[in-house]
Amino acid sequence: MEFPVIVDAQYCSPSEMKLTIAKKVLEYNNGNFVITDSEGHTLFKLDQKKVFLRELTVVRDDGDCPVVSIHKKKISLHDTYQVYKGESWTELFTVWDKNMRDAAELTYEIQLEADSEPAFQVKGDFVRRNYEIIFKGASIAAEVAKKHFSLTSMITGKSNYGVLVSPNVDQAFVAAVVTIMEAIHNENKEKHGGKHSD
Repeated sequence: MEFPVIVDAQYCSPSEMKLTIAKKVLEYNNGNFVITDSEGHTLFKLDQKKVFLRELTVVRDDGDCPVVSIHKKKISLHDTYQVYKGESWTELFTVWDKNMRDAAELTYEIQLEADSEPAFQVKGDFVRRNYEIIFKGASIAAEVAKKHFSLTSMITGKSNYGVLVSPNVDQAFVAAVVTIMEAIHNENKEKHGGKHSD
């Protein structure tokens, strides 16, 4: 099954990629949320220490160019996240929670702008950062887990986790989805008094 290019073909690799999400990083990175490759090079970043999505959050590349913009919309009882290319109004995809239950048990659906129904689902244990992005109910586009971070990333802080991105999957798309999941989890943690540990 072929994965679609969602943000840009430049973010697709013919081989499997290991990305690392570093949250509590040393001062040289200004304490920002960064997504690196296995060598520790920054691929994507947010200019903020904690990942909270307000009306607009921009994910940038290492050269500070906008990759995607995430708009959070309150629709009925649940939040919907619309993702646009760069800082434009070209919509790429929308993310929403499917069953509006406890945050740890949620399934999220992702619908690409050109499609009439969701192509991706995000399922797993969000509290423990152990979940999968699944394409058309069958192919794993990316697997997020504590176990997937590289040794080089261990020096950057204790709250790291990793993402194993399948070949030909758009890494900027994965970065946007991981950022949204991180924000939802952070907001739920704040609402419930920060009881979950990292």
